[in-house]
Amino acid sequence: MRLKLTSFAVAGVVALVLGVCSAAVAAGGLTGTYRAKIKSPAQIKGTWGLTLKPNGVYVVSMNGKSVASGRWSATATTITLREPDGCGGTGTYAWKRTNAVLRFTFKREDPRCQTRRAVLTHPFAQVR
Repeated sequence: MRLKLTSFAVAGVVALVLGVCSAAVAAGGLTGTYRAKIKSPAQIKGTWGLTLKPNGVYVVSMNGKSVASGRWSATATTITLREPDGCGGTGTYAWKRTNAVLRFTFKREDPRCQTRRAVLTHPFAQVR
């Protein structure tokens, strides 16, 4: 009986480690700096930057000026952005990267953060 319990415990630890590793790979696959040139609507026209740091911090800039920051986390298909400053809400998006282009698809967004939603509908090209 003791051997079976140990086998289950080992299987549980292996599953946990694999889950943590896949989340870490997903997050690591997103780190970097991205840019999007937005031409319309006029309210968000400009060059937007998004930096996803390995420590879970993100920074958003518009025309080179920092406009928002917060914490991010990701799985292999979803990213969650938490912004205590700026709009003050949390948004969840599906993400897909093809070559150096990162695209987001809206899943959930805080009603206070509609500018973030509008910006993230545009493709972002990785620059670093």
